[in-house]
Amino acid sequence: MSTPKVSVIIITYNEEDNINNCLSSVQWANEVIVVDSHSKDNTVSIAQRYNNCKVISATWKGFVPAKQIALEHTTNNWVLWIDADEMVTKELQYEISYLLKTESRFIAFDMPRRTFFMGQWIKPWYPGRVTRLFDKRFCKFNKNILHESVEVRDIYRLGHLHSDLLHYSYNSLTQYFGKMNTYGKYGAEEMMRTGKKFQSWKLVLNPLSTFIQFYIFKKGFLLGKSGLILAVGSAYSNFIKYANFYYLVKDKDF
Repeated sequence: MSTPKVSVIIITYNEEDNINNCLSSVQWANEVIVVDSHSKDNTVSIAQRYNNCKVISATWKGFVPAKQIALEHTTNNWVLWIDADEMVTKELQYEISYLLKTESRFIAFDMPRRTFFMGQWIKPWYPGRVTRLFDKRFCKFNKNILHESVEVRDIYRLGHLHSDLLHYSYNSLTQYFGKMNTYGKYGAEEMMRTGKKFQSWKLVLNPLSTFIQFYIFKKGFLLGKSGLILAVGSAYSNFIKYANFYYLVKDKDF
């Protein structure tokens, strides 16, 4: 029995510092679809060096629309979604190949993700399992503006991989707090999309709750100053979300 072929999908914007390592880790796939939102750096030229990579330029309309464009260009049923700052380990590659060949009952797989912040492994967040490998005939992306994910119709057909996906999330504080600001904006838009109501007390208490969750319950304190920075950044993103949400609601009322 032959191993089913896998299409890899990646969305990019100014990822020249990450894309080479990312693409090098998926050279085993016969097809890689990169949807790039008009990067201003060398992301596209780097991606075009890889024979198994097809680059599609598309105007940015959100995470899910970009991934959907990539999905529509895949020619295989099995799809592996990874971000440009992630890498597939050799162990994960071999496990994927073996299970796709031997386990026909599954329509998707989740996997542990090992996240790094400024070069430091964020061990308290491990394994942080994410569903990234799926059969597109039976699964689809949800409609979330932020924290998009793959919807698996039958949870009993979700398999569990044991090998790690590596996530090199942030290499500088400028990048980190910039993304927290962006995520806060998208979070506000997601609240509008789902019809949430603004409540003033959440502007203060929700960021505080986020800090406590990350620093205490997710054991950020074990990481020293890095854990404190991550917890403050997460709380900041939550504050930005509710601040943006307030003005979106306010403008809508007018």
